[in-house]
Amino acid sequence: MTVNPSRKHLVLLGAGRANLQVLKGLARQTTGDISITLVAPHPYYIESTMLPGYIAGDYTLEDVRIPLDSLVEASGATFVPAHVHALDPATRRVQLSSGDALPYDVLSIDVEPAIEREHAETLMPGSRRNALFVRPLENFVQLWPQLQALSHERALQVAVIGSGVAGAEMAMAVAHALASPHGTRVTLIAGHEPLLEDHPPGMRRRVLNRLKHLNITLLQDRCAGMDGRALQLESGASLVCDAPLLAEGNGAPAWLQQAGLLDDESGHLLINERLQSEHHRQVFVVPEDAPAEIGPVLEANLRTAMQGGSFKKVPLDASRLRAISGGDGHAIVAWGPLSLEGREVWNWKDRRDRRQLLSLFKI
Repeated sequence: MTVNPSRKHLVLLGAGRANLQVLKGLARQTTGDISITLVAPHPYYIESTMLPGYIAGDYTLEDVRIPLDSLVEASGATFVPAHVHALDPATRRVQLSSGDALPYDVLSIDVEPAIEREHAETLMPGSRRNALFVRPLENFVQLWPQLQALSHERALQVAVIGSGVAGAEMAMAVAHALASPHGTRVTLIAGHEPLLEDHPPGMRRRVLNRLKHLNITLLQDRCAGMDGRALQLESGASLVCDAPLLAEGNGAPAWLQQAGLLDDESGHLLINERLQSEHHRQVFVVPEDAPAEIGPVLEANLRTAMQGGSFKKVPLDASRLRAISGGDGHAIVAWGPLSLEGREVWNWKDRRDRRQLLSLFKI
């Protein structure tokens, strides 16, 4: 792979929202002394906040999956369709699945949360062969119609394995989408901790009521294995299951864990208030729970890292509005202790999500 040595090389790993906001900013204010490369497995961006709506039938695939080509072209970037095999911050090189070793001056990592197959197989033997993994999203949206088609042939027993918002939203969307015509039933296996215990009590109560309304069985248990016919739970129980959906990621992908950017004990990212790695200041990493509006600050800091100037702090712990899709044109929102739900809330969330997605790709 040829890189112009006379220009600083900015490499963006992953087509996450923040990296795409960086591309958008660079498209508006281009600079001749920077070359840009975007590395991602697929030439699409899938809006994860709208995925439950796609599952529930509120959106088409074209509504939630946007091609990257126009944004890449406008920014003057080079798109490399590849997976990352390894990252060596010491030599500033990224080893790609294409066989190329991509050098960089500054690196921005904004990748999709991973569900590592090997780790999942260790925790839940049989999952690699039998589970439908929700991530990567691109693979899941291709396989989802097959499960829909099967539900039109007969009633299914579906288990969604995942704690937190991701598991709850997926369970509610699937329950609505597959209820007709044969009455497919959904079970949410949400781990031992109370579901959404870190959310406002009012929101948690509304989500639990919504699960009950959709006839979703909530199990505070963990999946310990699967064989294609049933799930084995840590409690010792067995659950008949036609389709297990693994909706919970294991955090950072293996190559990021091996790059020395994480705390060895906690597994959390070692980054400062500017999103820089504590040990490798030319590497910037967007955490999974970063605010949606983080991109412009990231762009400014990437420019500073290449051209000089003052860095900006990123408000990672800012209080934010929480919104959860509830299936069937229903949503729940909370701001502090206050919460609301219903179709009007869904209409508001729909307008907000569509507006944010349009804004992301509008040059």
